[in-house]
Amino acid sequence: MNRILLQHGTSRHGMSRRSFLRTTGRGASAAAGLWLAGCGVGGDGGTAGGRVSVKLGWIPNIEYSGIFVGVADGLYAKRGLEVEVVPGGPNSPVAPLVTTSRVDVGIEAIPENVATAVAGGAKLKIVGAGLRKSPECWISLADKAITEPKQIEGKKLGITLAGKNTALVFLKRNGVDPDKVTLVPIQFDPAPLAAREVDAIWGFASNQPVALGLRGIETHVMPLADYGFNRMQSVFFVSQATLDDPVARENARKFLLGSRDGWDAALKSHQRAAEVTVEKYGKDLGLKLDEQLKALSAMAPYVTSADLVDQGLLWMPESLVEETIASLGSIGITADKSLFTNELLQG
Repeated sequence: MNRILLQHGTSRHGMSRRSFLRTTGRGASAAAGLWLAGCGVGGDGGTAGGRVSVKLGWIPNIEYSGIFVGVADGLYAKRGLEVEVVPGGPNSPVAPLVTTSRVDVGIEAIPENVATAVAGGAKLKIVGAGLRKSPECWISLADKAITEPKQIEGKKLGITLAGKNTALVFLKRNGVDPDKVTLVPIQFDPAPLAAREVDAIWGFASNQPVALGLRGIETHVMPLADYGFNRMQSVFFVSQATLDDPVARENARKFLLGSRDGWDAALKSHQRAAEVTVEKYGKDLGLKLDEQLKALSAMAPYVTSADLVDQGLLWMPESLVEETIASLGSIGITADKSLFTNELLQG
């Protein structure tokens, strides 16, 4: 049986997801409440065209830099669109705001949040994939690298409550006997790995490895997606009401295409993307330029892939949709192809 060594959610290192992620690729700080949605509006003075509000799934940071660059460099404005960016954060759900039309577009870190809302009666559609490959991974120290799933047997694994179900499914699907693994509850802080209290931790490629790298600690990353467990993440979604209304639909289409432009620009110049994120959107959040740069470099391979030559960023090929549906099903989340549509990216 899996052995639990610590009370879940506690660690002598004492760092929560919110405090740890302040300096990595998926978060800033609890000061997000000081950041005003209005600072996301415009570009070069706004436009005379449509207007879209987008709700982020988390506190503003580099994972949304494509949107930030799109606003700051006038890429939405060129398409006749004014964009208002609404920050997310702890206890700040996205799906209810999109469902009730209080915001036009939502971004959820994981598709299961949208699928669960739909199962509860919400009429929502996922219209784009910010991350085509899941950044979830097992992280080990470079000098004791775990390079394939079977090597996990006999090891101590640091795992968060949020990641436990996914981790157990991954182990079973890869022929790893859970009874031969010791699960050590941790938070998002990678300190237990740095201290060699565990052999690997579950985390995100643009988070914990970046934080450890900045401390001079080299790590090895084993993505879950490379071993049969992949689902799109950082998903863009809208309500069916938006798709049914000609004006709202056109504005949402411009937003998706402008976001693609923004991400193309961010990937071409990590420096520009990090500067916009830190100097404008993260000005009051304690973001640091070097950290955001490294986080974007780590995240970039998960944003794009070789099969996007003709279709472009955010596009959801059928194979990715099928992978996502299968992975969601393996963790008990029901979804089908009707949840996904590329229609806003087709024109």
